[in-house]
Amino acid sequence: MKEGRFSIFLARNLLALALVVGLGGVSQAELRGHGGFVRDVTISEDGRRALTGSFDYTVIYWDVQTQEALAVLNAHDAAVNAVAFLPDAQAISASDDGTLRIWDLDGETVEQVLRGHEGRVPALAVSPDGRRAASGGWDRTVRIWDTATGEAEHLLEAHENNINVVAFSPDGKRLLSGGYDGRLVLWDVAGGQSIRVLSRSGFPVNALAFTPNGSRALSAGVDETVRLWDVQTGEELASLRGHEGAIFAIAVDSVGRRVATAGLDRSVHLWDLDQLELIDVLPGHLGPVWALEFSHDGRYLLSGGGDEVVRIWDMESGREVGVTMRERERPPLDLSGDPLLQRGEKVYRTCAICHSLSPGSDRRAGPSLHGIFGRRAGTLADYNYSEALRDSDIIWGAETIAELFRQGPDVYTPGSKMPVQRVGDEADLEALVAYLKATTAAEKAN
Repeated sequence: MKEGRFSIFLARNLLALALVVGLGGVSQAELRGHGGFVRDVTISEDGRRALTGSFDYTVIYWDVQTQEALAVLNAHDAAVNAVAFLPDAQAISASDDGTLRIWDLDGETVEQVLRGHEGRVPALAVSPDGRRAASGGWDRTVRIWDTATGEAEHLLEAHENNINVVAFSPDGKRLLSGGYDGRLVLWDVAGGQSIRVLSRSGFPVNALAFTPNGSRALSAGVDETVRLWDVQTGEELASLRGHEGAIFAIAVDSVGRRVATAGLDRSVHLWDLDQLELIDVLPGHLGPVWALEFSHDGRYLLSGGGDEVVRIWDMESGREVGVTMRERERPPLDLSGDPLLQRGEKVYRTCAICHSLSPGSDRRAGPSLHGIFGRRAGTLADYNYSEALRDSDIIWGAETIAELFRQGPDVYTPGSKMPVQRVGDEADLEALVAYLKATTAAEKAN
């Protein structure tokens, strides 16, 4: 593709992204709780648990069957771009704050902070045995880490621009990295050396995946094309086209029969890897799709994206599945006769992941909203506030709460741990404030 055509693609993609960010609407997703784009999703080997990372700065640990958030992990200082499970009930995440963090999922605590990148870290992969993690950053480097000690084993440098994605081979001996420079670099993990460059296309690469036997790999990016590679020779074997807009995610099922891809066009494409043909398109997301993951038995596919939710797809029927998420918290208040409060309750459901309406922090990421009206920010005794809120002079009331969600916490309370979340519809904002005022008053009355 010539430079002029690439400029058209880039302009179209940026325009489309600007449009979808402003979309409203009610989503019918299986896993819901993030207040920003879902940037990554991964599922445990037994299919019972999932991890998601989001632009709202949080990692959420899920029970897939019940759709309950088992933990909201909120320690990053910027967007979480990638997540992965580790052995022994641990997880690892990579963030725009330049760090990787290793989590104790049972204790809901950070065990290690891995520092070294100078800039954002969008790329993360874990070796099959969980002993190593690889990260790629906007400092144009790939780093390989020992997950037990947190030490960096290798610093890999071959890219000429930001790195977007990394992927381990199934045997853990090789690593692929792709970035904004259009390069696909194959690395020897143990030696920390470059083996070969598969591609120098010049078009940014956003997604990578090995096939299960490790002999082939797939890549995709802004040129709307999925490419199949022979890893040993570096030869491009095939190219698949069907998306309209940049592709952000690739997943391959455990037997190497099906490939899922997704991106800016909001749809998930399913491909037959043997026949190299499109077999299905799964619509439903209301925004760009950033993340894909097959269950280990290949029966289900998880997808997450710009509509702030994760959907679960049955691969036999091609339909979205999952039980309806039960209400996480309904205060003792009859809302049946008040449409404004009913609307406010719906808007509040996203907040319910991080905030309780009952006294105490309730082990959630954010403080309880019990008694919020008239309370100075950062003063609830049993919550560990950021310094920015502890020193704040904001008094929470109808006007300040509305302004918080109108501007977003990153603007209204800069430096706080609050996820980046806004309510763009003024009617929704009015309803949310009315609902909070009514329910927190009801809580205090009881």
